[in-house]
Amino acid sequence: MKIGVIGSGKFGIVLANIAAENSNEVLIYSRRPEEVDSINTLNKSLSGHVFSDELDLKATHKSADLSASDAILIALPSRDFRSSMKALDINLREKKLISCTKGFEEQSGMLMTEILAQDFGVRTKQLFVLSGPNLSKEILNKELTGTVIAGEDTDFIRKFSQAIKNEYFVPFLSEDRYGVELGGAMKNIYAIVSGYFHHKRVGENTIGFLLTKSLEEISIYSQARGANPSTFLGLSGVGDFFSTALSKDSRNYQFGQKLAEGFSPNEAILKLGDTVEGYLASKVVYEDAQKRNLNLKILNFLLKLYDGEVSETDEKNILVPKDIESDIKFKF
Repeated sequence: MKIGVIGSGKFGIVLANIAAENSNEVLIYSRRPEEVDSINTLNKSLSGHVFSDELDLKATHKSADLSASDAILIALPSRDFRSSMKALDINLREKKLISCTKGFEEQSGMLMTEILAQDFGVRTKQLFVLSGPNLSKEILNKELTGTVIAGEDTDFIRKFSQAIKNEYFVPFLSEDRYGVELGGAMKNIYAIVSGYFHHKRVGENTIGFLLTKSLEEISIYSQARGANPSTFLGLSGVGDFFSTALSKDSRNYQFGQKLAEGFSPNEAILKLGDTVEGYLASKVVYEDAQKRNLNLKILNFLLKLYDGEVSETDEKNILVPKDIESDIKFKF
């Protein structure tokens, strides 16, 4: 299979390596000539990953070279997604496009496949999402990892999954592209909350309570946007959420810790020195949830926290209802 990869960051490189090790013909597109030259002459990415010289893997800075690909993996930061896709010299409507980007676009609040469908005219049957608890470092270390590939064309998903499946990277199929993509975008929001309360040293009972109700809010919001709530019981929901919300290496978790230390959001971001995807996502989802008349108490608390307006009472009230409520509020 001929597989193109747009984006030469950590995850793009990881996926390119997996695909090439499975005897696929892989082409990495990068806008940086020095990256392309390093991969093609030294078998080495600028991030330091060394490819085996036995692999059928090349790089190019000419996007038109991707035209021969049977499938294209897109591993770009959400902030660069639209501009990068717009700059490509290929007919996107003719390609099987697999978004590996988690997040919302800041200006529009759209998911990445929504951008491709609505603004680039790509048919939904050509669009797919790859998502799950997929930390690049662990995949490079060949830690056993499950992922989900979601879309309408299940025949293609099966074919592509076979093309990248190996003993440590195991794809699963879903037809709920929207739900899988929403899970990947929203888990970062609640990882911030997890980092905040972990730093407050609350008990394990409280953490279990908090994370369960966080997953409930993700499901309620996603269902309101048309996703299947059962999707969140899988790898792209529970799996991705818990691995992020409990990881001290997660930037979103660390951001929550900084907020608990008393730093403002801007100060916390400066301290971390990197993008905090959940910060932007929380604002996008909060604004949309208000329009949909959804009362997401944990999310509401987080927005108040950004403004420095929370108290210990607020911290408790996000989990304690006034009346006796059903344990599960969304319907399958």
